[in-house]
Amino acid sequence: MIERKKITYFFLFFVLVGGFFVLSEKVSAQTEAQIQQLQNFQLYSADDIFIDIVPEVPGPNQEVTLRANSYSFNLNNYYISWFKDGVRQNAGFGQREYKFTTGEIGKVTTVVAAVEFEGQVFRKEMRFAPSEVNLLWEVINGYAPPFYKGKVLPLPQSEVRVTAIPQTFLIKPSDARNLIYYWDQNYERKVASSGFGKQSFQFTAGVLSQMEKISVTANDRREASFAKETLDIPVSSFTPKILFYEIDENGRILTNKALNTNTQISGDTLKLAFHPLFMSTPKKNFTDLFVDWSINDIHQAPQNFNKQNELYISSGGESGAVQIGINLEGISKLLQKGSQKIELHFQ
Repeated sequence: MIERKKITYFFLFFVLVGGFFVLSEKVSAQTEAQIQQLQNFQLYSADDIFIDIVPEVPGPNQEVTLRANSYSFNLNNYYISWFKDGVRQNAGFGQREYKFTTGEIGKVTTVVAAVEFEGQVFRKEMRFAPSEVNLLWEVINGYAPPFYKGKVLPLPQSEVRVTAIPQTFLIKPSDARNLIYYWDQNYERKVASSGFGKQSFQFTAGVLSQMEKISVTANDRREASFAKETLDIPVSSFTPKILFYEIDENGRILTNKALNTNTQISGDTLKLAFHPLFMSTPKKNFTDLFVDWSINDIHQAPQNFNKQNELYISSGGESGAVQIGINLEGISKLLQKGSQKIELHFQ
């Protein structure tokens, strides 16, 4: 009986001791793993380094300044090497700045900054593929007669469309709609008008603006090619130009000569019509304008409100001069106003 108890106690002691060794081995293994994790833990990485690029979007054949910065540690104390297309350009302690010149449109340049930090090497790689983008603008609701050869100029409240035409060898011209465009108007990002394939930007010219500043940044989806351009569109420098043309007996407008400069009239009657260049007036016969005619400074209403741009005058068989005036004002675009006077000479 006593012998059996000794065996039982010995077995229990052996189990406890064995369990202790097993538990000790598990704790040791966990401790070693934690120590290994601490040893492998890196307080800093390449993400703690950022590169300032001036200008932000370099164009072709343009000097670029790169400067390495960090808020985590003092880069002046570490060895920095700069590589361009795999060739080391310069290196040294605290060598934080590097300058180079971009290539032609579409030529890719790769620049690497390597920072040697306490036995590690942090690499920052940048790719530059210079591109250009041209901006073309047009007034989409300004009036010009079909025979007018000039450009419709913007007025306050005009609807203007700006279209970006990218130039890069990395994409085909037909792929312009597959780029990403970021539009800014007067330094304000137009989020709704920016995005994939938004090659054009449309806006209404401000009523108090002297100039509309439009900027676009275009890049491909791989962000391998960037281009930026800014355009200033004057909107307060222009006024409507009103042209007068004779209407013959068949109702045709004689567009070969404007009465503004051809003031000699043969005969004693004349039917004429005005054409308000640049004003936002899409309706036929300009019925969306307030029209005020005057003959020798005597104001009169249009003779026919359905054709309020036309006027019939007669000299009464007498020769002499008559002064024709017109005042126009937009009904929905009240800030678009124009006036013009001409003096006609009946022979």
